[in-house]
Amino acid sequence: MSQSLRQVLATVRENYQSFNWWRNRVFVPYVLGTLTRLHPGYPGYDEAIQVTDEDWDNLIVLDSCRHDAFERVADLDRFDSYRSVVSPGSHSSEWTRRNFTGRQFGDIVYVSANPHTSKLAGDSFHKIIEMWDREFDDASGTVPPEAMADAAREAIEEYPNKRLIVHFMQPHGPFIGSDIPEEEVDERYWEAYDQNLRFVLETVHELLDDLPGRTAITADHGQIAPSPIRNVLGVNGHKPGLRHPGLVQVPWAIIEGERRRIVAGTTGDAVADGIDDRLRDLGYKV
Repeated sequence: MSQSLRQVLATVRENYQSFNWWRNRVFVPYVLGTLTRLHPGYPGYDEAIQVTDEDWDNLIVLDSCRHDAFERVADLDRFDSYRSVVSPGSHSSEWTRRNFTGRQFGDIVYVSANPHTSKLAGDSFHKIIEMWDREFDDASGTVPPEAMADAAREAIEEYPNKRLIVHFMQPHGPFIGSDIPEEEVDERYWEAYDQNLRFVLETVHELLDDLPGRTAITADHGQIAPSPIRNVLGVNGHKPGLRHPGLVQVPWAIIEGERRRIVAGTTGDAVADGIDDRLRDLGYKV
């Protein structure tokens, strides 16, 4: 018996009585995941874009931002062009793997509030600025957008000849931009979500004035609201492998600007400890 098979059997023996394990590790990724990939109306992986193949100098990523939420909250007239695109992932880990893992981008500096960047693509970029480690606010349970914008301004000054990715954690929860009481969020979910999206967009628009070059605004994946049945099935939030339109249809907004001269370079390694702990703080299962 191979080592990998023994590990699988040991995991099954350890967890076979756990409903949550069967739901999250078997039913959602393999049963529901397969059904969504076979659904004729749902976007497949072959329809997804690779963000590094698109034309931009700066890429702003809004974590968990659905395209329809962006369209109702953002003033689309402020952009030079807008369309929705298909993401290669329905979860930050899947989006990171399918865009960056195992590839080298010596022309990119990545300012990230999401620990998956360092965990899954730590050696893929010229530099990762690990804001999830440096500026995580314990009181709010996330990285504030203002800290991300300040780091982006510093990065563009230090690395003027690199493409820049700025990965904000919002509108992903916790909803720090919402005034809805925490105990009411589930019943007023999209209202709180939209407020959080509006909150981060205010900072993004201020940042846009300081970013030379052509800037694209997108999301790693979308979001599905909680409900009693979705919570039981385990398809609330965002799970990897699900090709549901609400999870993989994301915005793609463009602000034109004078193009920067981009120069390739070497790639480095992410070195921060505590990645899994910070993922748990943000509500991810690791």
